[in-house]
Amino acid sequence: HQRASNRSNRQDSNSMAHVAAIHAGLRAGKRHAASKHRQEFYEQQKNFWDSIQQQAEMNQMINDILKKYDITHDKALDKDELATLLQDLSKGEKPTDEEVMWVLRTADREDNVINDKVNRSEIPAALDIWNSYEKAKPFINKMFDKYDTNKSGKLEFDQLKLLLTDLNDGHPPHDDEVKGVMDIADGEVASKTGGINRTELQGAITLWYMHVDEQKSKCSVM
Repeated sequence: HQRASNRSNRQDSNSMAHVAAIHAGLRAGKRHAASKHRQEFYEQQKNFWDSIQQQAEMNQMINDILKKYDITHDKALDKDELATLLQDLSKGEKPTDEEVMWVLRTADREDNVINDKVNRSEIPAALDIWNSYEKAKPFINKMFDKYDTNKSGKLEFDQLKLLLTDLNDGHPPHDDEVKGVMDIADGEVASKTGGINRTELQGAITLWYMHVDEQKSKCSVM
């Protein structure tokens, strides 16, 4: 009887230990879940305040730009004011009239109000456009100068086709593909000229790569 009683006590003890372990695991799981929720909450709060800080810094930067370059005090930048800003951003290198008008007309679309000025809300877009262009400019100039063989200041159909062939690993694009790129890029922000000028070339190259990616995607699906 004593041995049976001992076995029963050990079984009860083991059962209690097992139950305690289960409860401990549940408590640990709850603590882990709570900790995870707290972490997610803190991350959300941090992202929120970071966005507030970034917006405040952006607003201050826009205020500083308008204070320095908005000579006419109309809370916008006209062509001449924008040209001065772009020159300062380029460390003194004066932008061409074509570059200034390209930035102005591209940024001027942002608020759906075309007034030939960069309004306050359009200034971040103008900065992004110019920054992107400045980074791509050495490549753009190299390709443009290489294929503008008649020095007309624009890439005509055959010249653009040769450039796209270069970008396409030596494989010539179809004429309708070249025409598609030219129809969209030529006159994208100004009057059509029958060719791709220097500032339009970045858009033309982007269009071509988008077309190539689309074709690859279709082939992979098939």
